Amino acid sequence: MADIKFFGLNKIYPNGVQAVYDFNLEVKDQEFIVFVGPSGCGKSTTLRMVAGLEEISSGELYIDNRLINNVEPKDRDIAMVFQSYALYPHMTVYDNMAFALKLRKTFRPIYLEDPTLQPLFDLKKEIRKQIAKVNRKYKNKQQNEELLVQRDELYKQYFSLLEEIQSKQVQKTGIDEFKIKLKTKELAKANKKVEALENEIKKYNVQLETSPDDEIKKDLNEASEELKIANSHAKMVQEQLQYYQDNEVPLEAFRRPTKEEIDIEVQKAAESIDLVKYLYRRPAALSGGQRQRVALGRAIVRKPKVFLMDEPLSNLDAKLRAQTRSEIIKIHERVGATTIYVTHDQVEAMTMATRIVIMKDGHIKQIGTPKEVYEDPDNIFVGGFIGSPAMNFVDVTYSKGKIVFDDKLSLKVSKDDQKRLEAYEGKQIVLGARPEQIYLADDVNNTNPSTKMNVACDFYELLGHELIIYFTVGEKRMALKTSSKKSVKEGDKLQVTFDLNNLYFFDKDSENRIR
Repeated sequence: MADIKFFGLNKIYPNGVQAVYDFNLEVKDQEFIVFVGPSGCGKSTTLRMVAGLEEISSGELYIDNRLINNVEPKDRDIAMVFQSYALYPHMTVYDNMAFALKLRKTFRPIYLEDPTLQPLFDLKKEIRKQIAKVNRKYKNKQQNEELLVQRDELYKQYFSLLEEIQSKQVQKTGIDEFKIKLKTKELAKANKKVEALENEIKKYNVQLETSPDDEIKKDLNEASEELKIANSHAKMVQEQLQYYQDNEVPLEAFRRPTKEEIDIEVQKAAESIDLVKYLYRRPAALSGGQRQRVALGRAIVRKPKVFLMDEPLSNLDAKLRAQTRSEIIKIHERVGATTIYVTHDQVEAMTMATRIVIMKDGHIKQIGTPKEVYEDPDNIFVGGFIGSPAMNFVDVTYSKGKIVFDDKLSLKVSKDDQKRLEAYEGKQIVLGARPEQIYLADDVNNTNPSTKMNVACDFYELLGHELIIYFTVGEKRMALKTSSKKSVKEGDKLQVTFDLNNLYFFDKDSENRIR
């Protein structure tokens, strides 16, 4: 697997619309990063720049310390899972998962010949024959549990034997002429791009001497940025070429996998996502969750450095989405893949992510663990976007250790908050409070009550184990969570209190947290 580094990524379309602004992020190896935000915030565009489906306007993107701005999508060693399953309906699950392997050439080790291993190779060949025989029977009798158990046992023997053979094989080493040839071609292509950009810059400079124009200056700046990236890429390829020319390395063959190698990868992937019993069914005979697992399996068999997932669960119903979400988490734990996952669903982000990147209008608003972004939001947008129901916000005035609402109701804040708010004496600020941090006055869970406030229930939502009560303070509607055992009707007069230790305050102009 690999780490991913974003340095100042920007995406500007030809019509001048900028979708992503100065995107900076470092994704560690095996992390599960979730991009979350409303529609149009730039999360899918950023993902597509990683995939190579969108051109990077400026900035640098590295995968496994390799600059990939100018690398073709097929050479980036990434796998993508889309919102649509995109399965071939006429192929079985097995063939859908194997298809990418049949087409794709990869580097595979070349081993020294060792006559002492021949008995193990003969045994492997014999087990392969037994596997093929059982597979033929199982295709025709997919519900036969006895055949499935027999098949699983044979594969266990087979994989154990492969591990033994692999531990005893020695890879050939030497000067890798094939990689030298590939890197020489890649370097020539990189140098050609550098030369073309240099000529383009010269042309713009000549045009500026005769007729200074803002549009030409803009084109010159863009070309200069591209040249910087192209030079960096050419330098990296030159260093790689020099290394292969000067050193003996483990030798590998660049080839398509054999049928046997494909079968090994498909079987292992199918086991990891619990699809073994469905391998010989077609997509039409599978549920939505099973189809999504096939799409994941198709990505897993390739063993890419990075997995990219663009809202893969949005086509599923709520129950199936929750089930598949847990399956993706388990798959990630087993495979250990570096993953970037895009969603607009905050529940998916909170339950799946190692870290969450919250975006709005092309900007990163906050990066942190699910716990961090929920308990310690940096701004009003993050506080309101993460959490269900959303954080309550109401304009208040800070005066002499108290926050005063529009209708002259006031609450005395804690001493720590008084210190933070000293610079806002007499000014309007925004108070934030989560629904679970506002209580009914007689609620036994209220450990740090503030001054009681009289309100009326506007309406309520019964959600099984909890009750959401909505009320109005000043001109703002607010919500609190309480036990569903409470009995409340619309129009009931209530007394509510705020937890003084869990109030959030935001600057009214910048909308940033007051710390």
